[in-house]
Amino acid sequence: MFFKRKGKLNIDYLKNAFDSQKRTLIEKNYPAILNMSLENFNSTLESLWKSFSEKANNLEIEIKGNVPLLLVAGGELQERIKKINGHTGLDFNNIKVNEALEKFYVLLDVEDGKKMVAKSSKEALKRFSKENRSALNLDESIALLTYYPKILKDHYLITAGSFYSKDGEDLPLLWLLDEDHNPELHYAWFDIAHGSYGTASCAIKI
Repeated sequence: MFFKRKGKLNIDYLKNAFDSQKRTLIEKNYPAILNMSLENFNSTLESLWKSFSEKANNLEIEIKGNVPLLLVAGGELQERIKKINGHTGLDFNNIKVNEALEKFYVLLDVEDGKKMVAKSSKEALKRFSKENRSALNLDESIALLTYYPKILKDHYLITAGSFYSKDGEDLPLLWLLDEDHNPELHYAWFDIAHGSYGTASCAIKI
């Protein structure tokens, strides 16, 4: 959608995406979720952009996704789920999320799972490994739904970079819509493909 071939990244275009997502986080009161003042929040993201742009300025990647940049923010998990009008009946103690070392980071070339619809998580992960891509984790899928909430109206989102422990098995997490059309966090099965489920991925984390 946004890129058609391998080449240098358009930093100005990515900056517009970054600034738009930053405004969304402010509108959703992320500074308070992160126990940061607005001034500190803005300053931290300015530093992140400076570091990111220096690293990405000469970077070339083969574009496979439809979201060029994704700004990922941390914070208390339940609060972030509420910010996308989401909910879950899962036991949070059984959700395995790799804790990020930083409050914020950036993903490049995110594919929202549409290309992986009707493929099992197991099949998707094999393809990601061949293409040197990474499945989105829970923090990243929350970020994706924060900026692009309409994704779930097209397809449900498998988050195979984070897991739910059930009956001794680690299962990939799944975002679907409940009967009121609100996001609900559930789990999927690795070996089962579904015609409306797709596993999301990204090319690079910075």
